Amino acid sequence: MSSSQAPINQAHLLHPSRQRVMRSFWRILSFLWLMLALGALLWGISGLVAELQRKAPLAIIQVEGDISSADRDELAARLKPVVQGSYFSTDLVAIRDAVLMSPWVESMSVQRRWPDGIRVLVVEKKAVARWGDKSFVSARGEIFQPKAGSENRDLPLLFGPIGKTAYVMDQYRSFNDRFRVLGVKVVELHLTERRTWFIRFDTGIQLILDQNQINDKLQQFLWLYERELKPYADRIASIDLRYRNGLAVAWKEGQAVPVSNNQLQKLQ
Repeated sequence: MSSSQAPINQAHLLHPSRQRVMRSFWRILSFLWLMLALGALLWGISGLVAELQRKAPLAIIQVEGDISSADRDELAARLKPVVQGSYFSTDLVAIRDAVLMSPWVESMSVQRRWPDGIRVLVVEKKAVARWGDKSFVSARGEIFQPKAGSENRDLPLLFGPIGKTAYVMDQYRSFNDRFRVLGVKVVELHLTERRTWFIRFDTGIQLILDQNQINDKLQQFLWLYERELKPYADRIASIDLRYRNGLAVAWKEGQAVPVSNNQLQKLQ
């Protein structure tokens, strides 16, 4: 061999297919080392979490919200057997289910509060109207029974077919908005199975209305009441709007107003 010849690199003598095999081998080996390290890390984290749960203090329930102290005590007593674990292991879903068992609870939220608190925020269900003789209805149109002693019999009285509670509640708001221009409020609202409305105002007048052309009939009533009937309001027992053209007025006993030439006579 001549001294002027360069040394031969042994790596260049490897067959290309053998080089590919070696590269694949090192990739697989590197991947296995990575998986082993990741498994050791996860094992360490799980052990740390288990140790934290074992040593974590027992969870403390904090009931909050615009409710009375007696209600807070009642809920705390109900939740005591549910909250048996630590801050980490306490079942928040079980707490939620236990709170929502109270018929007077409108909504609630539950969350962990470091280091050992479980915060329960409760919103009390407020009655906005009575429903029938014994029940009450919330702003969401849900029938419920409030806590004993908190019933308000001065609330408006609503009633309707089964499954129509929310609809009656919406119509109650709508009717109040429409009749506000007359200076009256709806204190009773009854929807029959045949879709007839019986509406009683705080003045004592009852309005009877069906579903046919309801907007046109209400508009006609508002117009006639302001221009013709308002001066006689304290004499009117009911007004029936179930006629295609016009309406019928029922007067209180002994207080009928005479009609002459289709016009109500002026009171002396």
